[in-house]
Amino acid sequence: MRDLYHGTHNLNRDINVATSRASSFQALYNRYRPQRFEQLIGQEHVVRTLQNALAHNRLSHAYLFSGERGTGKTTAARLLTKAVNCLEGIQPEPCGTCAHCVAIVEGSLLDLVEMDAASHSGIDDIREIRDMTRFAPGAARYRVYIIDEVHQLSAQAKDALLKTLEEPPPQALFVLATTETHRVPATIRSRTQHLTFRRIGVLELTTQLRSIAALENAEVEEAALHLLARNAGGSSRDAVSLLDQALAYGDNQVTSDSVNSMLGLTGRDAVIKLLGHLMHGDAAAGLHAIGMAIDDGTSPHTLRQQMVGVLRDVLTIKTSPDTHSIKHLTQDEVFELSEHTTTVDIPEVVRALEVFAEPDPPSRTGINTTLELELSFARAVIATNRPTNQSQLNHHDSDPDVAQTAPSLSQTRSSPIVEKVTDQAASDEKDPIRQPSHPGQEDRESRDTGLTVDQIKARREEWLSSIRKEARTIAPYVEQADVQGFVDGTVILEYLRDFMLERVEQIDALRLVTKALTQTFGQPINVRNVLKSTPPPSQQLRPNTTVDDDPVVRVAMREYGATHGEETPKPGA
Repeated sequence: MRDLYHGTHNLNRDINVATSRASSFQALYNRYRPQRFEQLIGQEHVVRTLQNALAHNRLSHAYLFSGERGTGKTTAARLLTKAVNCLEGIQPEPCGTCAHCVAIVEGSLLDLVEMDAASHSGIDDIREIRDMTRFAPGAARYRVYIIDEVHQLSAQAKDALLKTLEEPPPQALFVLATTETHRVPATIRSRTQHLTFRRIGVLELTTQLRSIAALENAEVEEAALHLLARNAGGSSRDAVSLLDQALAYGDNQVTSDSVNSMLGLTGRDAVIKLLGHLMHGDAAAGLHAIGMAIDDGTSPHTLRQQMVGVLRDVLTIKTSPDTHSIKHLTQDEVFELSEHTTTVDIPEVVRALEVFAEPDPPSRTGINTTLELELSFARAVIATNRPTNQSQLNHHDSDPDVAQTAPSLSQTRSSPIVEKVTDQAASDEKDPIRQPSHPGQEDRESRDTGLTVDQIKARREEWLSSIRKEARTIAPYVEQADVQGFVDGTVILEYLRDFMLERVEQIDALRLVTKALTQTFGQPINVRNVLKSTPPPSQQLRPNTTVDDDPVVRVAMREYGATHGEETPKPGA
């Protein structure tokens, strides 16, 4: 936090003074730390408050600076120290050249006391500060106490600090800094002026990095600066640190490729292509793209986070008519994302985002993180209701000729999974409504519920939303089901795939679906799951292909541990 940097304004003489004294081994974030309020980027509201207080002699005896790391809290505290102790008098902007201002920059002013509560959290440390307040400043106008990470003080230390703040000594100024305001007692907060430091925007960080790169005579691509700023997480210190690292990595030359390589990121073009595969339901191409990215050195966690980021951008574009509000994206990037998602609705984007935004699965023996990411992609394809192949047609209006010429899954026996589907389809021809396999799901006595199947379908989004809240992993499968009917208080849900049916036939899944329907309609409702007897033409394989070419089947085989078996000729063949 105390490591803040030069901002968007011109570097003037005080910055030059600071840098002239800097060691050649000094990190960039220290070398370009702001030396004037006007150089503190992204915190205009804080600067205005402090400068007005200085100009009108309305200083408080204690301030609480809160905000995320690297946003300027400690630097603002040091600038306030310079302003109240400047030899030219208390003024909104310190001169930067007097003996006191220079001593503060060099860290040699005895009347500036800085303490890191992360390593000095005991009551004895606060008692030492309290004892110091009994004495007048040595040379300066005010003795300033800066306590970083004040929330990490022990309970006894916080009580001792409160006592000091209740009876503030003259010529003493306290500045408390924290990243977790909720851990600072309300009794302490109420005795301070609380100023909140916000995250710094990507455009502001990009401007800052551009200025520093120019001063360092570095060759830096604009896209690389944008990428560094985007990965800084709103922290000025992190942004400048990343630039410092990139300059070392590229020998004073920074490109987008070098930044991606340094950070272990997949190039944006590759992520956009992966998004395109998802939006078109091309599971095969998507899984291949994931494999290529991981082979290039990208971690599954990083790739997952990149997908979350790009899906969030898509959601923002879809929900906001004003694309200029998406400040961290260029107009070209906004146009590119829009082109890839023209046929996608907001609910589909939300469902895909929910899948990828799930917390990383706990470490389990035998579970490969790459496989987890691949399964997430497959679930996202299912959750978005996209067809599982670009060449597939919508099954509601498919060409009947395709069904006559293309072999169906039930006719193909390339794997145990498909054999299971075939057997189930055969049984469903005799009894299209599959009997429940779990207790508590038996038919109720015939009764008039006052509901119709149209009402069940009309409020589909309501009970699906309840399922999403209760069980995210089950919801994508239920969303694929069609409401076939409503008979005697029982909703009949029809599934296209056997592995989907098996998943929702689990006791917990049935209970959650039943609970969601019951809560939605305010009366007890049963659920009966059935399997569609014959796959629609859109789910059938094209000529000259095998079941292994179906991406959904491949995902199912991987998920259930199935293996490919030898093809068995049909009897009489």
